[in-house]
Amino acid sequence: MKAVSIAGKGKVQIEEIPRPEVPPKTLLLKVIYCSLCGSDIERVYGPHWDTNSPLLANLKGSILGHEWTGRVEEIGEGVEGWSVGDRIVDGRIYCGRCWYCVRGMTYLCMGGRVRGYHYDFSQPETTPPRWGALTEYVLRTAANCLKVPKHVSDEEAAMSEPLATGVTSVLNAEVRLAESAVVIGCGHIGLSVLAAAKAAGAAPLIAIDKIDARLEVARQMGANITLNANKVDVIEEVVNVTAAGPDVIFLATSSQAPGIVEQAFEMVRYHGRIMIVGQAAPATLQPGRWLTKEVRIEGTVHVGEAMIPSMKLIENRRVNLKPMVTEIIPLVEAQRAFDSMHKGTNIAVVLKP
Repeated sequence: MKAVSIAGKGKVQIEEIPRPEVPPKTLLLKVIYCSLCGSDIERVYGPHWDTNSPLLANLKGSILGHEWTGRVEEIGEGVEGWSVGDRIVDGRIYCGRCWYCVRGMTYLCMGGRVRGYHYDFSQPETTPPRWGALTEYVLRTAANCLKVPKHVSDEEAAMSEPLATGVTSVLNAEVRLAESAVVIGCGHIGLSVLAAAKAAGAAPLIAIDKIDARLEVARQMGANITLNANKVDVIEEVVNVTAAGPDVIFLATSSQAPGIVEQAFEMVRYHGRIMIVGQAAPATLQPGRWLTKEVRIEGTVHVGEAMIPSMKLIENRRVNLKPMVTEIIPLVEAQRAFDSMHKGTNIAVVLKP
């Protein structure tokens, strides 16, 4: 079967690898769609390739892909509740034994792996990891899969994972009805945050980016105000609209956007919240200013349990993710897909094996 692996800086390759055998308590899944995440782009094009970063040992040859949906092809011994043809997405992946798991914080699991990493805790881990969904078939432990409702399309199901990141960030930010919210960065993670904030009742909902095409999609997905950071003073505009600054700011930018955290700090109101959702660039904050403004700054990552409310939001039409998917590309054209995301010509690319 075909699989996409990292070949080097800015390069991916198509490999022929064996179709996996199905062990007990496991499902063999035919990948229907796999979307590319900003973290995938960071891994392929990031600055670590120009250093001796230990991260490289886990990158070259690895198979990425964690935003995906699949169909049950074969069922391992001891699996109940699944039928051939059922559609699935990855759910909660954790070991159940580490310090965090036994305290109920499974999303911080030290033994489990997500985002294309090791998933079967009874098997030795591989380096580089080879378990991502940028391939034709994958194995997943049945207990870690969620069934896709019949009224959710394949494309929407593939985008439920980034939406779960948006849902987690909105829940962690404790967004309340009619609170003002700003999303900086309108890639597909930022747009997922925007969709979740819209569903939570944030108002006004302001989207900021430097690419007009992304801002147009943000409007389609419910943004009340869109601002191009290359054309206006976004701090002045946002403070004018919100009177004192927004209640909460979500940073969904890449590591190639310096000064964003500092900009958000100046923009947010006193006692406001800043949620770092993307790979924000390093920042310098003055402790005294932080002290007096009493701003809460928090990093937030996808919690597995958020896949359930994400799917409910899609199923009940509380969010519309379709405008995010700007192109569906065959798996064998993966290099073009990665390049288009890196250059910003696509927002969310869905690869089809």
